[in-house]
Amino acid sequence: MTEIRHRDLSWVERGVEDALRNFAGNGANGGDAMPDITAAERIDKIGNITALAIMETSETTAKDIEAAAQATVDIAADIMEEARQLATELRASGRKMSEHLKEFAALASRVSTAMRNTRAEVLNPSETPSSVGGFDDAGGVQPT
Repeated sequence: MTEIRHRDLSWVERGVEDALRNFAGNGANGGDAMPDITAAERIDKIGNITALAIMETSETTAKDIEAAAQATVDIAADIMEEARQLATELRASGRKMSEHLKEFAALASRVSTAMRNTRAEVLNPSETPSSVGGFDDAGGVQPT
């Protein structure tokens, strides 16, 4: 039984060696003669191929990371430009609203004064000024 097992293991070893030779690029040699490839040469060849594949994969991944980072920077620049435009528009709208509120406050003050004068005239009719309620006869507001 040990002899059968030894033959089976030799056959497996031979199959592994053939596979390594094929992988290393030497192909099948057609006969029973073993080529002069040592285990160290096979390991070196496999190691070099693996190192090259890792190097290429790392380079591709690094380029992808750089491209993703650049895309992120570009998007951030676009967002910043849009934020600047929105801020400019907001400032302009704020100035307009402020001007309108100042105009409204001035008008409200004139209306309040006119109402106060009218109330006073209604309550004290003997002291009627030449213009009633702060308005002249032409419909305009008299300066105070």
